[in-house]
Amino acid sequence: MAIAVTEAQRYEMHSSLKSVMGEEVANTMMEHLPPFGWADVARRSDIDHLHARIDRLTAAMWAAVGVFTASNIALFTLIATKL
Repeated sequence: MAIAVTEAQRYEMHSSLKSVMGEEVANTMMEHLPPFGWADVARRSDIDHLHARIDRLTAAMWAAVGVFTASNIALFTLIATKL
């Protein structure tokens, strides 16, 4: 379970890093941390999973459009032949 880091903790970390490694290195390291919890960061696998779901939904939608179109053509043909 990820625990969110408070701004006070981030400041303390930056101060400690700065005293040990210097300001430039401390700034660089802090820039690589997200400004929020790691639980809020999407992994590549999360994005890939989302893309796969969108692809499946898109395919299902186009299949439904095809069925709907075919049924409408059949219905209109039936009506036209009865007139």
